Amino acid sequence: MSIRVKLYMSYIAMVIVPLILMSAFMIFIFYARGVEDVRQYFEKENKEPYLQALVYGELSYVLRNDAGELEKQEYLAEIQERLGEQWAGLLVSRDGQIKSVAPFLKEAAPNADWQNLLDQPPSTVTFNSFRFETSAVDFSYPDGGKGRALLFRRYDTVPIYWRPVGTAFSLAFIGLTSLLLTYFVSRSIIRPIKKLEAAALQIKDGDLSHKVEATTKGEIGQLSIAFEDMRVRLKQSIDQSLQYEENRKMLLSHISHDLKTPISAIKGYVEGIMDGIANTDEKRIRYMETIYRKASDMDQLIDELFLFSKLDLQTVAFDFKVIDIRRYMEHFLDEQRFDLEKSDMELIYSIQEAEPLFIAADPDKLSRVLTNILNNCVKYMGEHTEPASMKILVQVMEQEQHVLIVIEDSGPGIDEDDLPFIFDRFYRAEQSRNLETGGSGLGLAIVKQIIEGHGGTVWAENAEHGGARFCLKLPKSATVKTVDDHEEHTNH
Repeated sequence: MSIRVKLYMSYIAMVIVPLILMSAFMIFIFYARGVEDVRQYFEKENKEPYLQALVYGELSYVLRNDAGELEKQEYLAEIQERLGEQWAGLLVSRDGQIKSVAPFLKEAAPNADWQNLLDQPPSTVTFNSFRFETSAVDFSYPDGGKGRALLFRRYDTVPIYWRPVGTAFSLAFIGLTSLLLTYFVSRSIIRPIKKLEAAALQIKDGDLSHKVEATTKGEIGQLSIAFEDMRVRLKQSIDQSLQYEENRKMLLSHISHDLKTPISAIKGYVEGIMDGIANTDEKRIRYMETIYRKASDMDQLIDELFLFSKLDLQTVAFDFKVIDIRRYMEHFLDEQRFDLEKSDMELIYSIQEAEPLFIAADPDKLSRVLTNILNNCVKYMGEHTEPASMKILVQVMEQEQHVLIVIEDSGPGIDEDDLPFIFDRFYRAEQSRNLETGGSGLGLAIVKQIIEGHGGTVWAENAEHGGARFCLKLPKSATVKTVDDHEEHTNH
């Protein structure tokens, strides 16, 4: 719920809730006293002025035309009783002396100074918290005596203090209701803001581990969600920066180690030539060939480091083209087969279907991936496998949404402890870090970066009959337009 709606609802509730509660209170009164009793009470209240008028009319006639009736105790008692039923009473005097005080008045004001009221009648008087109007009528008795009748008639149907008390109660009730509504509405706004303030202070102190929960909807809930998104992105940015820093340190460490060894070897061979140790043409040629090979290894390592750094920083531009992966693999493997046969490697390309199978890929980057995997197979099979049994099997299989490329060799396979890490940067199953036996440790890491840049996945496993199996899973392309063979295999 938005803050605006909450405020509108609180304003409306400040008006409606007191009315509802007061109505409930009145219903409770009806229920407590009974509907008939309450109805009779109000009917009596409504009829009271009419009944009073009847009695007053009769009394007025008697005072003007038949004042002698007031000397009869029976009639006087009757008229006093009838007036008392109408919340009224009569004070009668003869020659200044009080002859009769209504029992109703005595009960209402037992300590009143009736004589003073008779002599100096006020316009209104208060008895027992009720206000009464007074009417004085002077008359003459039949024998010539002077009489005065002072009539007291209840003016208010409720005690006089009920109005201010009721007003004060209503104001207090409305004020309390407003305070409670304001409290609950403000708390529903202030508490989430306080949580956001605490989260902001934690972020200011560098603590990004506490999640910001959106406990409400509306503006504050949206603010909490935006705040949480900011925290997550800020944490990701910091974590990424820390990871880049860690990668940089590890890169420098591995570069220094991988370059130091061949540089030391080159220096040693150069010193051998300078000191005359290579004193024959045969030795000098062997020394120079070794220096050239070490320099070539260093050049290849630097190229791989440069490519991996750009891939890691996502600064390499991919030139995607829609290609038929079956034709692409056929032409690529034909080019590789000649070089592999020189190393006594048999390269087998298994074609299950001849229909085109299209993917969107960068032909040059994909060529680098396949070359790195084949070189890895050749390197490890050459160390542990007999020449007659060195084979590499390549298959392309179509799946529902992807294309699966499987490259399987007949070597010794990959140690189970090494399988989860072989695509990590600088990881070598051969721990001596010798470039001639273990490689740079970046070939398969580059493979992973390029395949993920294509939106695919790569993994390695051991085949059932032994040997390593590399699996490349790439998404199929919905477009069937192909590039020509010349474009597909440029720079292979």
